[in-house]
Amino acid sequence: MNKKGFTLIELLVVVLIIGILAAVALPQYFKAVEKSRATEALSIMGSVAAAMERARLVSSQNVYPTSLGSLDIEFSDVNGSPVSGSSWSTNNFNISVSGSDTGSGVITATRNGSSAYTLARYYYTGRVVCNDTTGTGAGASVSGICVSLGLPTGSN
Repeated sequence: MNKKGFTLIELLVVVLIIGILAAVALPQYFKAVEKSRATEALSIMGSVAAAMERARLVSSQNVYPTSLGSLDIEFSDVNGSPVSGSSWSTNNFNISVSGSDTGSGVITATRNGSSAYTLARYYYTGRVVCNDTTGTGAGASVSGICVSLGLPTGSN
């Protein structure tokens, strides 16, 4: 009698191996995706900071602008509408510009959704810091995003 096929044990071993591989690979995948989203925010913040510096240099009072409408670049919100105030939302972040026009301002990007972390770039020093508040819970898959980006935590 010639029976072809797989035994139940062989199938269970294959399913077990696939499960172990998925358990190891998925958290790393989510961390890589979140790191790319954070890099997007850093890029936007860099563009805003450069535009703020250009606006300060051409200003007769040598001060930073307090709204995005006076910059030489245009930003759009998630609906495609131009942004002229001091904050707007992208698909992944809420970005705001705050502070005074004398250099104590900060550009802040707060992650939308369950992954709670904030990136801040200070006008005067140009320093970028990260505050990761995910810890454990719903956003634990991206816990340590500040470390993976190589950014210091804290304030200016």
